[in-house]
Amino acid sequence: MSGGAYPAALDQVLAGQLVCPRTKQPLTLRADQRSLVTVDGRFSYPLLGGRVPILLVDAPAVEEYLAGNRAMEEEYAQAGSDASPATSGAAPRDGFKEWLKRRLRAGQDFRSPASAAARGALFDPQPPGALCVSIGGGPERSHPRLVNLNIGPFPNVDVVADAHTLPYADGSVDAIFCEAVMEHLHTPAQAVAEMFRVLRPRGAVLAVTPFLQAYHGYPYHYQNFTVTGHAHLFTAQGFEVTESGAAVGPVHVMVTLTALFIAEYAPRWLRRPLGVIWYYLGLLLHPLDRRLNARPNAHVMASTTYVVARKPTAD
Repeated sequence: MSGGAYPAALDQVLAGQLVCPRTKQPLTLRADQRSLVTVDGRFSYPLLGGRVPILLVDAPAVEEYLAGNRAMEEEYAQAGSDASPATSGAAPRDGFKEWLKRRLRAGQDFRSPASAAARGALFDPQPPGALCVSIGGGPERSHPRLVNLNIGPFPNVDVVADAHTLPYADGSVDAIFCEAVMEHLHTPAQAVAEMFRVLRPRGAVLAVTPFLQAYHGYPYHYQNFTVTGHAHLFTAQGFEVTESGAAVGPVHVMVTLTALFIAEYAPRWLRRPLGVIWYYLGLLLHPLDRRLNARPNAHVMASTTYVVARKPTAD
């Protein structure tokens, strides 16, 4: 075993949790330790660096997707970097719009106390070795228990797979985290149905998805969700929604949308000075969300909404 807080990918294969995304058959490690193969030998999947399985049904389509998706690759590469234009207090001479977007993404979002508590309540009690999957996870690990699954082999990704066809056996996953993913899925109901399939009875998912956010394609952005629509997405697939509300609140909406309006539509000669002024003003305004996020009407102008949905016990 890996000995870590979460089971490594090869440990999941040995435990029969990671399976073929096409047939759901168990996988075995080839003698050369460079790939995984189904027990009937029909399908084979590469093993990147001897540890990261590439479990994709349509690998060419995903490669095409990633080729047109350099923004995500660049964002992942920049994550965690200490070097930033903001550390010097000034924007770079070139690429101001990109700088402003990066700074807004990197800024504190002052999550609602309820959504922060929901994450702790779901993942903190999980025992070592529990299989908890972060769909769309990386480059950071949002909780020590989480296995990061993503569509590409980005930094700190443990399993490469598509949310629409999860490579997990039925009832093999203890809990799921899914943040800032649903808006990028062409068929989110299919992804939620897959979550329902792979979760054990009474297993739960914490999903956080944009409501009032501007278009941000990776390379596509299909939809946002109100708190009602977010909950319906899960109940329609058989889940019991036990909690929902605003995750990131109204001030974040005002600050980010105004900043992006300046970056996209202000006269070119005004973008830089207005953008920098508004960015630093936003730093002063953002803490107000700590108060507003606790209000019952915070979801009315939420930047993101959250849902805790539990798979019921079979009758």
